[in-house]
Amino acid sequence: MADAGSIRIVLNALNEFTEKRIKVITLDAHANLVEDTPRRTGWARSNWVPSIGSPAKLDGTPPKGDDAAAAEARQRASAAQSGIAQVVAAYKLPLGRIYISNNVPYITRLNEGSSKQAPAGFVQSAILRAVRSAFS
Repeated sequence: MADAGSIRIVLNALNEFTEKRIKVITLDAHANLVEDTPRRTGWARSNWVPSIGSPAKLDGTPPKGDDAAAAEARQRASAAQSGIAQVVAAYKLPLGRIYISNNVPYITRLNEGSSKQAPAGFVQSAILRAVRSAFS
């Protein structure tokens, strides 16, 4: 029979393996979502933000005017990069779920196939590809 020390070693290794897979899946899913999101203005693509523990709470309303749009796009890119860095550097199983949020008001319609640039269900497809890739 295994002793407590051996069981602890196995559990730690399993946790490490799981955390690494979750990180890989998150990075791949985020990249897939950005690439697969239909693009007219780029607003929906720039709003995929990873976070740990709860969904990101960014306003998804597109800004008015070119200067505001450019500033907001930089802020979204920064939020996405910050979320990615947080997942890679700090994610541990006890912290809970990882979310990749998109708060634009029309993201559901895009995922239902309202754009000819991407099929319905592109969000699920992007995530499934990331999961499959992590275990192949």
